[in-house]
Amino acid sequence: MTGGQVGNTVGHVPPSPRRWRDQTVFLGAHDRSLDPKGRVVLPADHRDELGETGYVIRALDKCLAIYKPEEFEEVMAELEKFARERPEHRRLVSAVTSGAQRIVPDKQGRIPLPADLRTYAGLVGDVRVIGGNTRIEIWNPTQWREAHPEAHAEVFDVARLAAVGL
Repeated sequence: MTGGQVGNTVGHVPPSPRRWRDQTVFLGAHDRSLDPKGRVVLPADHRDELGETGYVIRALDKCLAIYKPEEFEEVMAELEKFARERPEHRRLVSAVTSGAQRIVPDKQGRIPLPADLRTYAGLVGDVRVIGGNTRIEIWNPTQWREAHPEAHAEVFDVARLAAVGL
């Protein structure tokens, strides 16, 4: 056998660090600004992973979430199951999904954020783009700091981080 045959581990390229268990993983925190038309430039690695289209939706904690189409389908399927359980669940799901929109990044990597969603999340001027595992989150920077004080603490809870292998 020669060095280049199938099954040889020599020259094996490890999977992209942005993929985990066959899922796209969005990572990092990036400070950005909305342009006058309510668009935000996604970080290059987020644009690459998102691809040609995505979906933006209201998320918990007054932020916006952007999903790849296949992940959005999974979220919608789970929301549909939840909505069928009780009338109040249907109303909650309707409130969440009523503002959902398909987005297409332009050639400069800008994505439009609808006015009603910007209002919901308190997005004016500066924003924080967060890699949220299987989704991208868009936050008002002040709300991000208030919702995630541990992300700004000088000392992390070492025991909790050790429990997850960090």
